Amino acid sequence: MSARPLILLAAHGERGGAADNARLASLVREVDEALGEADVGSVLVNVDGAVEAALDAAGLRPLVVLPLLFSDGFFFERRLKAHVGHGAAGARQRLAPPLGLWPSFAAFLSAQMTMRTDNSGVRPDLVLIAHGSQPSGRSAACARDLAARMAPAWGAVRTGFLEEAPSAGDVMAGAGASYAAIGLFFGAGRHGAEDFERLVREAKTAPLEGFTVGALKDLPGFIAAEARSWLGRSD
Repeated sequence: MSARPLILLAAHGERGGAADNARLASLVREVDEALGEADVGSVLVNVDGAVEAALDAAGLRPLVVLPLLFSDGFFFERRLKAHVGHGAAGARQRLAPPLGLWPSFAAFLSAQMTMRTDNSGVRPDLVLIAHGSQPSGRSAACARDLAARMAPAWGAVRTGFLEEAPSAGDVMAGAGASYAAIGLFFGAGRHGAEDFERLVREAKTAPLEGFTVGALKDLPGFIAAEARSWLGRSD
């Protein structure tokens, strides 16, 4: 059996929109090309049993699971943390925090926004748009944590949500004439495409910039660097 390390990119999985998870497949290819020292695969956490099957397939190979999630709510706790690092192969498996909680993520997003606004002569306020989830509150809490980490370098950073207050539409309406909207969504499904695009299209004042994290062309390199840092850890 191969002892070559495996990086597993764990995403929610698309519903609505494109619903083909093509963005995840493309990301796997690009990260795999960047990492000569490991193989790269993926798993959809919204599919029952998919995580367990992927861990079984990995066998005794050294494994790092990188969640392309923006909070440590249900899917992180129940579908990843409950399984990664357990069983006979558990000692060889490591689970990274969700993407939205990586220490380097706030700086990455700030840099991406700066590249888009430097030529405009305007430094807009930021609106982070997240899913929101009433049962656990972790989606909103993690989005607010990210906003707080971006604020020292960027300035005013607001948060709005699809499924709890304050609503993303209301926050965008109150953001003023110069703001930018960042969707904390990876896929091009219902939330990352349909909902986010509708919010931008129907906004009282159009944002100077509007994009989701999953659409960023520099995301594969950022994830490859995070994967490499985990491969180099001894803990």
